[in-house]
Amino acid sequence: MSAESLEERSLEVLAPPEEVDEELLYLYFENKRRSGGGPLESVQRKDGRTLLVFEEAQAATRVLSKGAHSLHNVKLQVRRPPLKDPCRLLLRGINPNTSMEMVELYVENMMDLNVGEYTLFPSPGGDVILIQLSQPISTDFQALSSQISKRKLDGAVVCIEQLSQTDSVLVENLPPGSNQDLLTLYFESERGGGQRVKDVNMLSEAAAKVSFVNFESVDLVLGRPHKLDNTELAVKACFDFLQPPESLTPRDSETEQQGVTRSENHVQMQTSSSTPNRDDTARVQPSDATREAAEARHTSRAAPSEENMDVQSVEAEAVQLHVPITDAAKLALFVYSAFQKDFQKANPSVDVQVKDGGVLIAGADRLQVEQLRRTLLDFLSSMVEACFSVDLVEAEFFSRKDVEEHLLTAIRDSGTPAVYSVWGSSLTLTALSADAAATASSFLKSQAGRVSIPLSPDQEFMLQLREWLELLQTLSFTSVKMSDRGGHLDVLTLKGKERQMEHVILQFLSSPIERVITMKPGMLKYIQNHSHQLLADMSQVSIIPSEAQDVCELKVCAQTNVSCWSGLFGSLAFSNVWLDFA
Repeated sequence: MSAESLEERSLEVLAPPEEVDEELLYLYFENKRRSGGGPLESVQRKDGRTLLVFEEAQAATRVLSKGAHSLHNVKLQVRRPPLKDPCRLLLRGINPNTSMEMVELYVENMMDLNVGEYTLFPSPGGDVILIQLSQPISTDFQALSSQISKRKLDGAVVCIEQLSQTDSVLVENLPPGSNQDLLTLYFESERGGGQRVKDVNMLSEAAAKVSFVNFESVDLVLGRPHKLDNTELAVKACFDFLQPPESLTPRDSETEQQGVTRSENHVQMQTSSSTPNRDDTARVQPSDATREAAEARHTSRAAPSEENMDVQSVEAEAVQLHVPITDAAKLALFVYSAFQKDFQKANPSVDVQVKDGGVLIAGADRLQVEQLRRTLLDFLSSMVEACFSVDLVEAEFFSRKDVEEHLLTAIRDSGTPAVYSVWGSSLTLTALSADAAATASSFLKSQAGRVSIPLSPDQEFMLQLREWLELLQTLSFTSVKMSDRGGHLDVLTLKGKERQMEHVILQFLSSPIERVITMKPGMLKYIQNHSHQLLADMSQVSIIPSEAQDVCELKVCAQTNVSCWSGLFGSLAFSNVWLDFA
């Protein structure tokens, strides 16, 4: 199937609660009467969201058109998954000291753009720049990425990335008194764009981050002017890596100052009230001890010791650079690789840690920190992606948590760390080099082992028993499904475990599982008289006595059709007839 058709058939459920598991979501969204959906190809839970892939695009459209969805009294938010934004690219690895004019010339030359066809938004650290295009990118992105990686900018190796759509906007120049409720009402009104708001985060008195339910809402909101309480609002797409580090907002600063003033006034009031008055008109004078203590406190605050000055000087000279890594696969590969350990060992005076969706480099030497940042960017840009298709059964198999952990551990132990993700029927692998990606891809393709087990009618019946479902829960690294052609079990497991899983399943299918059916003695007598041939044909049926006088029990092996017997007994009826022989 084409990538376009996969996008049309896909939806995502935002942050479903833990009590709503994949099986429950599967049943709900396959139920056309309740959700409007239809048959599903796959359900994958990852990174706080669940991806649904329907067999038909119409089912996904019906689910969206239904609007509100509720399961277990929990409201579910459903939307299309984010696509790559064709109008926004990320230029990473820029020297913070490079002038914006030089960056503009570089972008125009490399992307064949004219002034006015793009806008640049630098990050607070200056090492990352968002390129917002007035028109979708027209050149082949892979060719552009290769070209940019070979051309340095002001001596720095830079790379370009495609961004996924954002669902948030940054609203600035807010009028005084703005709050979450006011902004929600405004953006959901026709004047603000009429888009459903998911969340509002007040960053300060004059700025807020507004997130929408649908990704498409962002461009619709940006395409119109905004005015609130006669104040022109500045609205732009919001990306977390472009926002400055968290700091005290003007409102918080004002509150803190007021708190200090109130605290000082409170101390003065306590001091005054605790001093005895000789007469009502006398002014209270502080004692000598009080004056000395106050002077000591003032001297302590005004003249810090040389030791404290040295500490403050060192802290002032400390340099921190945060390198955001928006690609989750690259961040995971950085964690799994030995790069961080070797990086830290070679530079013991520098602290390197994974933080806030990226890597934080901190040290006293600015030049050293900057060089290490460039080394890290070179390492990230050298990572390679490889993609290959799998069928939906294999996609579900590779998405299993136990399978993923086992395979990634095996890849890391081989000395070529890599990570992979499954999206629909495509498996994307990220590795440190092209050779490592090819090796890991070959390894993954060879790890799916298949077994087909023929079934008799009695064995097919056993698949409906509770014991069979319990057995499936104990089979690690294994997926078992009834064959589409019927009469066979299709088993998918890790290479080398095929015979072991086949033995476990066949042992279950050949082991007797007994059921005891309780009935009135008269019912059993009736069956013995009128269905004696049926009893004679089934050797695995026995009559056992019961402690109750008016009840007898029939023990039936599960290999015989228990449901047939239960149906037979359920169709019988009896009543008491009183005869008068007088």
